[in-house]
Amino acid sequence: MVDESQAAKKSGEVTGTGAAWAEPLERFDIAWQALEARLCAAVLIVEVASLTLWITLRGLSTDYVPGGNAGGLLCRSLLSAVVLGVGTHLATRGRGEKLHRRALTVAVTLGLFVVGHFWAHAGVVWASNLLNCLQNASVLMLVGGLRGLATRLTLWVALLGASLATSRGKHIHVDVLIRYVPVKLRIPTAVLGSLAAGIVCAVAVFGFVDYIGIAAFRVSAMQPCPGEPAKACDTPTGEKLSAIGKDIGSDLFLLGRQASLDLRSLPRVLVGTPYDRWMKAGEWNEWLDGADWKAHFDKSAVDALHMDPSAPDATRMPQITVPGTGEDARGLLIRELNFVFPFGLAVIALKFFLRILLIVSGHVRVDPEAELDDEALVHSHERDDEAAKGVTT
Repeated sequence: MVDESQAAKKSGEVTGTGAAWAEPLERFDIAWQALEARLCAAVLIVEVASLTLWITLRGLSTDYVPGGNAGGLLCRSLLSAVVLGVGTHLATRGRGEKLHRRALTVAVTLGLFVVGHFWAHAGVVWASNLLNCLQNASVLMLVGGLRGLATRLTLWVALLGASLATSRGKHIHVDVLIRYVPVKLRIPTAVLGSLAAGIVCAVAVFGFVDYIGIAAFRVSAMQPCPGEPAKACDTPTGEKLSAIGKDIGSDLFLLGRQASLDLRSLPRVLVGTPYDRWMKAGEWNEWLDGADWKAHFDKSAVDALHMDPSAPDATRMPQITVPGTGEDARGLLIRELNFVFPFGLAVIALKFFLRILLIVSGHVRVDPEAELDDEALVHSHERDDEAAKGVTT
């Protein structure tokens, strides 16, 4: 039989098997797990959507040349099969299973091998223009484009999974010690192991933040010692965090400014206007003067971004530039996204400390065979037997 406390916890209910003082902690843990599970699903959906959009636009922006690259034709054939298949399914789903299957098979076959050829060259310029806009002149540019976004989301999913595993005691651990120590020492041993893991994660948080500050934000690791300028001392943590915070504020300001450009640019791009040739000098200067750049950057550096008003027909790509550097902001927010590592480790450390309290209070059992109480494993032999019977028959 499955342990009732574990079954209750899986269903989102308080087990009621431990000390009363820890019941709020158990409720908090259950709610936290539910939130992370939903967040993990949402991140996966966004990741799949970003990769699908990137691959689709890459395919549509590729022209088909007989004997050459057939990626564009393949993409159009797949899209045709999907559209025809969905349309046929909706039109015939209530007309009998036999007719539905035949119609669906014919529709998908026509989409794959016939319809795709009819628009093998259609939409190449439009898709290429939209893809280049998203990759080179949109907020996605700040995180490395659609592919870069998917990469960062993958890391986020991994950390969310690790956090969920920690809450449920499914994290990678060696349980040999628990199996061989006396029963009375199992709880102290488990507490000690979780405490050590939590401390390691907490220490790693500070290490990651310090490394990101020095490597990505270029914060000085050393400075002259107070009163002894000839000697070098470590830069105080407070000064490092202050410098990082200032740069983050500037980056978020640039993110907002690029988003405001996107609101102007995307409607034009969607109707086919070249993304890099619609913005004139007057529009750029007006947009530039519409925000308080000088609160984050040097006035002379901001003024240098203005275009020559005597050439009103000159165009400018709707892409922000970091004042004073002469560089575009491509990949600028990656350094902020790198903080997902220390943030994720901090969450996991908190999960270890919370688990210690739940172990001590009796709301979490310390049993090396606890995994065998999972319903999926309890009934695994029954499923194997049924599967074997199905094969033999």
